[in-house]
Amino acid sequence: MTFASARGIASARLNESLIYLNYISSIEPKPGQPIGQDMKVMKGLFFVLLYGALEKSTTESVQLLLTKIKSLEPKNEHVTLPFNVISMARKWKSIKDKGYKGVFSQMNDFFLALESSDYHGIDESLFSDLMQNVWANTIDEIAGAFGMSGFTLAIADRVLIDELVGNRNAIAHGRESAASVGERYQCADLRKKLSDIQTLIDAFIDRLEAYFNQREFVRPAMQVHYP
Repeated sequence: MTFASARGIASARLNESLIYLNYISSIEPKPGQPIGQDMKVMKGLFFVLLYGALEKSTTESVQLLLTKIKSLEPKNEHVTLPFNVISMARKWKSIKDKGYKGVFSQMNDFFLALESSDYHGIDESLFSDLMQNVWANTIDEIAGAFGMSGFTLAIADRVLIDELVGNRNAIAHGRESAASVGERYQCADLRKKLSDIQTLIDAFIDRLEAYFNQREFVRPAMQVHYP
């Protein structure tokens, strides 16, 4: 499998969350018994662990996809129109960095480069800043940048991701204590969230792998050049 390394990273991170959750579950008070502050804190911190698994898995998978595409050095005249977001990113950044001076000649060069037979380079860290907070909209934006069809987050998945990120950020940035977040959940709730995030990550990696293997970033008539 071309994305075996990404799956390995995801599995390792999710397993950390599972080990932690299994421990919490083993000491969770029975229904009707008082719940100590330590248990509330541990449940809250579970969101930090699980979000870390989501961010690491998605970031590594996207970076791996960019690395694999980069290895093929696709000519820009061969790529699909949406993929120009990625294939032309370096040139676009160069225009931005130079400011207004000579902007029209730079833009002329930019648009001519869209249909050139050159490979303009691919920045493997292109999405690094964006993926520092992996919301549902972040995944949408990345899929759109690749021109990737067939991967749509269900409403339940969107709610889950945004809940996970929101709880993690609230704890990490001090807006809420880990205890105040954790007291809202039972271990059974957390286990369901872990299972659902694992399913989502697996589906995301599968889609990235299919995108690369089917050379979806290349125009159909030109895919013969990228076996």
